[in-house]
Amino acid sequence: MGVRLHLLSAPLAIAWAMAFAGCGLDDGVQADCRCTEDTDPALFPHCRGAELQVERTSRGNPFSVQTPDCPSGERLLLLEPTRPENVLANVRIVFEARPQARSPNQYMDQLSEDFFFLPDAQDIQLHPEVYDADRDTLWTREQERRFVLAVLDPRSVDAIRFHRWYEAAKDERILTEEGLLETYVFPYEVDFPELLDTGESGGIISIKGRMAVDLVTPTVENPVWAIQRWQDQRDAAPAKRSWGELRAEFAR
Repeated sequence: MGVRLHLLSAPLAIAWAMAFAGCGLDDGVQADCRCTEDTDPALFPHCRGAELQVERTSRGNPFSVQTPDCPSGERLLLLEPTRPENVLANVRIVFEARPQARSPNQYMDQLSEDFFFLPDAQDIQLHPEVYDADRDTLWTREQERRFVLAVLDPRSVDAIRFHRWYEAAKDERILTEEGLLETYVFPYEVDFPELLDTGESGGIISIKGRMAVDLVTPTVENPVWAIQRWQDQRDAAPAKRSWGELRAEFAR
């Protein structure tokens, strides 16, 4: 699949440069740009938790200069979600990207609107303040968004390394008769190097376990797959954490 490149015209290039110049890339710079759902909060910290600005022009003056959107930052080249395996690969690509290039928005694109995560039973007992066992759904898309914003923040976690992920030749794939849902069961092992407040390297959070992932598509004619259900199972080794424990720790 080829990559199509587009050259910017001179006026558009100038406007794009002005947009970048007006948006600060650190907490100490006042950013004169509009926070949107596509804004990468790792690049524009002032947009983290901010209300989206609906109006771009000054109130009462339709001829005022429009405030530019804060750029979403570098876009990773991901696989088209036309196969479930591509979506699983995209999750790995986003996490293993350079810290400054990791995109929470592109990760969330791999999830269905009714996504939910099911932690291991032991993790529910270990973190009752995070996983509410009295509720039918323990961890939904909104909790997942907050988690991924934290764990992909380049100021908190350095380069992430996957040692084990889905491998078609080794792992289990369960199909349904209608072809709208497929389940993938496979072991995982991932390292998350933490960064201290000083910017120096801290410890490494290593997770290891087994997961079952349901991927769904609304149609088999023109399939667009997304992760709907992610079930986690801890590894027996006490030194290793799980996806569930990692989520709980970064949810605080």
